[in-house]
Amino acid sequence: DEVGLGKTIEAGLVIAQLLSEGATRVLIIVPTPLLGQWQNELYTLFGIEALEANDVSVEMEGPGVFLASREYAGGSSGSVRLSEGPLFDLCLIDEAHEIFAGIYRRFDRYGVYQEDSGYARTAHRVRKVIGASPVILLTATPIQNSLSELWGLVQYVDRTGTLLGARPTFEDLFCQTGDVRSVAEEQTFELRRRLSNVIQRTLRRQAQEFMDKPFVGRHAQLFEYLMGPEERQLYDDVTNYLLQPKLCAFQGRSRQLLLLGFHRRMASSTAALAQSLEGVAERLRKMFRLGAKAVGDKTDLPFLDDLEEEIEAEDNSETQPENAKKPDEETPSDSVSISAELDLVEEFVRRARDLPRDSKAESLIKAARLVTSRDEDRQKVVIFTESLTTQAYLQALLIEQTDLQEEDITLFNGTNDSPRAMQALARWRDEVEPQIASHMRPSSGVAIRLALVQEFRVRTTVMISSEAGAKGLNLQFC
Repeated sequence: DEVGLGKTIEAGLVIAQLLSEGATRVLIIVPTPLLGQWQNELYTLFGIEALEANDVSVEMEGPGVFLASREYAGGSSGSVRLSEGPLFDLCLIDEAHEIFAGIYRRFDRYGVYQEDSGYARTAHRVRKVIGASPVILLTATPIQNSLSELWGLVQYVDRTGTLLGARPTFEDLFCQTGDVRSVAEEQTFELRRRLSNVIQRTLRRQAQEFMDKPFVGRHAQLFEYLMGPEERQLYDDVTNYLLQPKLCAFQGRSRQLLLLGFHRRMASSTAALAQSLEGVAERLRKMFRLGAKAVGDKTDLPFLDDLEEEIEAEDNSETQPENAKKPDEETPSDSVSISAELDLVEEFVRRARDLPRDSKAESLIKAARLVTSRDEDRQKVVIFTESLTTQAYLQALLIEQTDLQEEDITLFNGTNDSPRAMQALARWRDEVEPQIASHMRPSSGVAIRLALVQEFRVRTTVMISSEAGAKGLNLQFC
């Protein structure tokens, strides 16, 4: 369905119906950040008590509605534990495209599933957990890159494999020649007809007639900004540096990953750029002292941790199998080259620290002032950033340049272990948790997310969130 139509509620209706018909075992697999939202909505809207399967004290072989994170269900130990009991009467998987997007890679060119493939290991383990159970997949984004991803999703709800045929047959019949991203024009109607057997797609405009109140209108206002001359020159110079074919600080098998991460932080803020450059300079200093070989391929560049990824999959083989041939190591850089590159990067650091302004941040401050100047019940600002450095930078900037105080700002990230977060958790345990049945109380990781949303709802004006909050935060009160 289109985003925001209530797939969780639709799933709850299906589960409630099956339970009333005598089903006893239901497994729901969701991204870790969504565990609390699912548990809360199933209970408050349907009276369904869902237990966290991640909790090893929960008995999995008996009846019940079980919630498992996809990281747990797709992990080596979790998948085994979930597979030990009787078949589930229903397996329901939220954000299914994020698990199964690469499953088609496990089928060879003849369409035979490869049990020992190095691709899509998380999806493979979840496939084992599902077994022969009926399946419902929930997604707003069924495909992102190729029709093969759509084919892979269908395999989980069409066990006969006859609806779309084997992968080679499907690609020959329905894809444009040599292009798995596009449907063959003459086959568009037939593909839609076949998919209608297993896919229900609902759009927002189709749901309006069933609603007591229409969807709130969305009004976008664009705040543009232009870099100052010093900013533009620095960004251009750093970009030219990163485009060099051989760099001492970026080499080996991680080169592309490091460069991509660096570009993302360049776009985040001048603070993130400055810290990234300092990390590169420090690595070059270490290489100069110890030699390039001593530093190795795995680096301690800060943006590897600063950019929180949405999916913490333990399998990095979604794009490269375990047995794929590794590229040869590049020739280690000599001390002269390292020294010259270090001088250049240190100059970049100095220029980044000395920038007189951050044009992007200035534009954000204008937007924040616009919202916080409204009526009190409309003063809610949600800011997303990929960089933890930028998150802290924006908090300091808002306190410095607006009327907001530290207690008006909630920070949300992947760790949520700050003193403020612990205070929010303590208040939530006092004010909200007593209303939850003891056997239904969430784990500490889920509770802290609920506590920070509660803090934002009742106490603060601004929430600055990293990618960790991109899903599973119910912010409809804004």
